[in-house]
Amino acid sequence: MIENKQEIRKDLEKALQVLQQAKQRVANEKKKQNEKKRKAENHHKYIMGGIIVKYFPDCYRYDEGE
Repeated sequence: MIENKQEIRKDLEKALQVLQQAKQRVANEKKKQNEKKRKAENHHKYIMGGIIVKYFPDCYRYDEGE
């Protein structure tokens, strides 16, 4: 009876450890996805900014009087 309780406790601890590891893997994957999305958005912003500067320089200039 005592051995069964100890075995159950060990199994429970292992299961909790596996659960924590799974949660960490999910969190890491979400972080990677967000970073990938942010990187793509930033790249798009830089490209569009370059186009504005190149083809519409009047819109990009800033005067102190404005």
